[in-house]
Order: sequence, then structure tokens, then C-alpha cells
Amino acid sequence: MSDNISSKTRNTLIDLLRIILTVLVVNVHIRIITGIKTNFLESYTWFTVPLFIVLSFYFFNNKPLITRIKRLFIPLVFWSAAGFIIHPNLLSIKNIFLQTLTGHVVDTPLYYLILLIWFTIIYRLIYRFPFNLKIFIYSLIILTALFLEYSRINYGFFIPQIEVIKKSYGRFIELIKYLPIGLMFAYLKKKIDNNNIFLIFSIILLPIYVSSFFIPQPLDFHFSGLKILVGSIMIFSLVLGLSNFKFNNKVSRIINLLGKYSFGVYLSHYLILEIILRINPALKSFIALNQITFLFFYVMSCYIFYLLFDFLTRQKFSYLVR
Repeated sequence: MSDNISSKTRNTLIDLLRIILTVLVVNVHIRIITGIKTNFLESYTWFTVPLFIVLSFYFFNNKPLITRIKRLFIPLVFWSAAGFIIHPNLLSIKNIFLQTLTGHVVDTPLYYLILLIWFTIIYRLIYRFPFNLKIFIYSLIILTALFLEYSRINYGFFIPQIEVIKKSYGRFIELIKYLPIGLMFAYLKKKIDNNNIFLIFSIILLPIYVSSFFIPQPLDFHFSGLKILVGSIMIFSLVLGLSNFKFNNKVSRIINLLGKYSFGVYLSHYLILEIILRINPALKSFIALNQITFLFFYVMSCYIFYLLFDFLTRQKFSYLVR
């Protein structure tokens, strides 16, 4: 997410993955905001942010660091300001500082941008190293993160912290593993011409993924453990393996178009739903009885809103929504 891919080079299956991941994120946040019961989709939610990180570094380009940071920081500032407008009671110097540091005071999905900024800085510190040294460092990052998760050191350190620090930086270790995973897939994709290799790899990973269910899940902030790691690698490898699948041209165009705006839907759906429920609190009862129906119409409404936003603003503010 947050890549700048031209329409001609967009991968329809990857755009479909973006849309599915966005729907899953919106689904869990609808439950959090409204207090309704969980549904069958929620168990798949924990692959979403790991796969968004994988996607971000799979499409990573070597533009100047300041360009990349601006690409992330400007939407962070804009949507944070919108969050404080919606929640004026939270506006204070302390909360502005915490929002900039964590992205979790208002519009909680913004923590993703904070982590991407840190991961980008870490990547820039490493990418000029010799290839073998980079492989060693990235392997060390993954192994160290898993050790800190299963030893409970990460959980034990962050659980006493204030909520916004805990929810953002407690996930730092859990999600940094996916930086090298995205880079690895990008490297392999350049080296391997045959997509069937990725398909075979995903099949090989399936029994390992099933076996991970028998390994106790570490105490976490939603994204730790081998099950999510192996599952995320398997899913992305499967997507690459099937990327030659051809959709109907009209279907492809629709998927590619919506895929562009998944970034905006992800960043703003939380705030938009809060506004809607303030205007019509009785809607909670409808949502409780019609979760999936509401989810579908709400997500589609968000996508349509950003299509119109981009059209009416003549794409001058596209960096905020795609």
C-alpha cells in the first residue's frame, strides 16, 4: 500500500489482495467502534497489516529518503488533523505530540504510517551494505523479532506503557519482520521468470503453516508468532504464483481502479464511520443485525467517495488517498 504504480503495470491480483485486506481491516474496526459481536471474517484480520508491510517493501523504490518520508508524513498530518477536528476534546500539545509519535491518539490506523516511516529509515541505513551482509542483517531482524515475541520480552516491556505507545511500538517488533519479507519477494521476482515457482513455494509452506497451529501463540499486540509469519509468506507467494491469471478486461479495470484507493480507505474509514454514527447513532442496531451487508456497502461507499474526491479535485490531492 502507498506505492505509486502506473495503471499499465498494475497487477490485478495484487490489487485484489489490497481490496480484500482493506475490507478485513474495515470489518474489525466496525466491530471496535460499534461494539458489535465478532464475525467469521475477523479471524483473517491479523494477516492484513503484515501483508500491507510486505506489499509496501515489495514495491519499494529507491527514491530519496526525504521523498519517501514526505509521501507518508503528509497523509499522516492531514488525517491526524482531521481526527482532532472530529475529536476536539482530545486536542492538546501532549496529544499532538503523541499522535505524531504513534499515530494512535485519533484515527488509530495511522500507526501504520508511523511504522512505515521507521522501517523506511531502517531500510535506508542497510541498503548500501554488501549483499551478503544485508542478507545476514535481515535474517537477524526476523530471528531477533521472533525471539523477542516468544520470550515475551517485547510484550513484557510494552504492556505497562500507555495505550498509544503500547499499540504502536508494541507492534514494531511484530511487524518489522515483514520489511525483509517484502524485499525478498521483490528480489526473487526479478530473478525468477516462472510464477509457478511461487505457487509451488506456497504449497510447500502449507504443511508448515498447519504445523504452526500446534505452537503456542505468544502474548502479543495482534501480529506476532510463526502462524502469522508463515501464513503471510504463503498468501503472498500464492498471489505471485497466480499473478498470470487473467480477469475479464472490465473486471480488471475495476479492480485496478479500486486498488489505487485502498490506501485512502484504510487511512480514513475509522474517522468516517465515527462521523456517520454521531449523525445517526441508531445505525448501530442495523449494523449489529446486518454486519456483512453494511460492511460491503460501507467499503464500496468509501471507494466511490475517493474516486469522486480525486475526480473533483483533478487529482491534485491524490497523495492523500492513494
